[in-house]
Amino acid sequence: MLVIFCSMTPEAQKLKRGRPVTTDPAAVGLTALTLFEEHGIDMVTMEQVAAEAGISRSNLFRVFPSKAAVVWGGMHSFTRELAKNLETNTDAGGIVQLLHSSWVQAMHIADGSVETVRLRLRLIGSSAEVYGWGHAQLEEARAVLENAVLKHGAPPMRAKAVSAAIVSASMAILIWWAETDDERTAAEALDEGFSDFEALFS
Repeated sequence: MLVIFCSMTPEAQKLKRGRPVTTDPAAVGLTALTLFEEHGIDMVTMEQVAAEAGISRSNLFRVFPSKAAVVWGGMHSFTRELAKNLETNTDAGGIVQLLHSSWVQAMHIADGSVETVRLRLRLIGSSAEVYGWGHAQLEEARAVLENAVLKHGAPPMRAKAVSAAIVSASMAILIWWAETDDERTAAEALDEGFSDFEALFS
């Protein structure tokens, strides 16, 4: 039987008055993701997330302005880390190895929040609509990869194709990792998956 959280917790009611509290995005995100997985994204409102997290609605929306932001949180930080790695990994043996190592290194920023990453990826893999919420963020990462391939002298069509292939392979590997409860970190699973990818394109 589906339980809908209609009433606010005592902590959430206290937040109606006084000074706003400091919100821990990681804790609030985990609360939201757990509710989404247990009851279905469409069945849980952001108001219910705020109540369960013990924070005000306005405080929640400062951290996560939408359900999409909860599910796809962290992508912008990942892409910044990816761009930095692509600039500094000058000893990579080839362009595919450069993309491989840079993407895996960027993924290490999620190693400390494995449970949250698994929940996010399971939700992303649960429907085409939820996957589509992250199109803009994935396209931003793909464009960073494309630019790196172009800098290594590849023609535009190849740069477009290789960057798109890396993003698609990454998402397929990560969703598989989340759905199978593989004991490795996401970065470790990606490293193995990209090694297979390199062998195919060598």
